[in-house]
Amino acid sequence: MKLAELKAMLEARGLAPRSRFGQNFLIDPALLARIPVDAGVQPGEPVIETGPGAGALTSSLLAAGAQVLAVEIDAGLHAWLKQYFETEIADGQLQLVHGDMLDREERFHPEVEAWWQAASTPPRLVSNLPYSISGPFLGRLPGRALSGACLLLQKEVAHKAVGRESGALPVRLQLNFETTLGRSLPPEVFWPRPQIASAFLHLVPRDDAPSAEENQMLTRILGLGFGQRRKRLLSRLCKQYPQAAEYLHEVGVVENARPEELDAEQWLGAARAQLV
Repeated sequence: MKLAELKAMLEARGLAPRSRFGQNFLIDPALLARIPVDAGVQPGEPVIETGPGAGALTSSLLAAGAQVLAVEIDAGLHAWLKQYFETEIADGQLQLVHGDMLDREERFHPEVEAWWQAASTPPRLVSNLPYSISGPFLGRLPGRALSGACLLLQKEVAHKAVGRESGALPVRLQLNFETTLGRSLPPEVFWPRPQIASAFLHLVPRDDAPSAEENQMLTRILGLGFGQRRKRLLSRLCKQYPQAAEYLHEVGVVENARPEELDAEQWLGAARAQLV
């Protein structure tokens, strides 16, 4: 859909891009055609798309042969998508969900959770992700079964995810996935134009990823560690997670160490020690 057609469609339905939903639509046809290739989408593969908007990326995923589950929070755009993809929905190639992708307690929308569990193979995630939910969305991925992810994010968030900065989320992502940066995009390929640059984040599950139990403990320890960065790490860990603190002391972490001074493997070792 060309930009003029997109604007006309929205105007005819009394719709407009909504900043609170992070609606910045991709309008570069060559880029949209390339995304499924870069993401490694295979015919018949289950793919989850968050925030399909007007359906431009959805069309590319369907053209690549994916079995798509698309979740749209905007009621007006959901109605448009339901009409525009009537044939694909009837054929079962596309399942359209209206609602918020993010549910409580680190879960996704109930229909997404059910679809994920019923999928014959782990799904792939491909999305122009609304910027407002990028952190909580990424935080829900460690420990889940997925074949991979190709997510368009704020460039700063994508850089953090691959370890350019220290933090609880980058550590969890690095331990669970091989994280790489994809192509960067200027604001000009979106409408409306965002104020910041964007970049693709690619995630591939690691064979040696932590177990579900280890991921849960890791999340708790990291939350405590990075929750008060200016305070001494070991003295705080001693109170709630003494085995973890003892492990870190044994591997040479000094008493006045700050959380950003530890590497990902040290955090994982601390989580495993606490579970013994």
